Amino acid sequence: MSRREQTERQIMQALEDQIREAGMAGVGVNAIAKRAGVSKELIYRYFDGLPGLLMAWMREQDYWTGRSELLKEGESSPRPPADLILAMLHAQIEALGSNEILREIRRWELIESNEVTAQLAGRRERAARAFIDRVDGLTDEADVPAQVSIMLAGVLYLMLRSKTESHFLGVPLRTNEGWARLYAALEGMVGNLPENLRDTPLADLEAARAQAGPEPSPGRGQEPNPGRDEA
Repeated sequence: MSRREQTERQIMQALEDQIREAGMAGVGVNAIAKRAGVSKELIYRYFDGLPGLLMAWMREQDYWTGRSELLKEGESSPRPPADLILAMLHAQIEALGSNEILREIRRWELIESNEVTAQLAGRRERAARAFIDRVDGLTDEADVPAQVSIMLAGVLYLMLRSKTESHFLGVPLRTNEGWARLYAALEGMVGNLPENLRDTPLADLEAARAQAGPEPSPGRGQEPNPGRDEA
C-alpha cells in the first residue's frame, strides 16, 4: 500500500476503535484524529470530514452501501428471482451478524437524523431499489417490494434488538441456532412467492417483459380515472 493508503487504513481503524469504545455519541473528527495519531486536517483532506469517512467505511462493510454483486449493472441472471432475494437476505444476515461496528452505525441511523445518516440512507435506498426494481412487476400475483421490505426490516430489527434482548418470542437472537431458525422462516416466506418467481430464471422473465412492452393498465396504487371518456 502507498503511504496515503496506509494512513487511510489507520484512520478507518481509529473510527472502528472509537465506535467500539465510546459508541456513535463519541465519534467526531477530533477524537478520531487523536486516536489515529494524525491531524484532523488530514481527515478532511482524505475523506472530506466525518460524512466522507463514514461513507468510505460503509462502502467496505455494508451490503447495500457497497456494491452488491447479486446483479451487475446491465446484466441479468440465470437464477430465479426468489433465489436472488434469498441470497440477498442471507448476505444481510452475514454482514450484520459478523460486524459489531456495522450494527452500531445502523442503530445510530435509526435514531439520528443528520447529514451523515441522510447520505447513508439515500445511498442504501438507491442500491436496494436498483435490485428490487429488477424483480418488481414480473408478476401480478404479489407485491414483491412490500414483501421484501418486511423481510429486510425483520432481519435488521432482530439483529439490532440482539444487543439488548437475548430472545424474541422465544427465538434466540445471539446464537447460530436461533438465526438458522430465522433463516429457515425466511426461506418459507420466499417459497410462497408466485411460481414463476421461484422457478423461472430472471433473464427469461426480463426478456418476456421486454418483448411484451409496457402494460397499459394503471401502476400499483393507482386507480383508473372514472371521468375519462372511453374511446
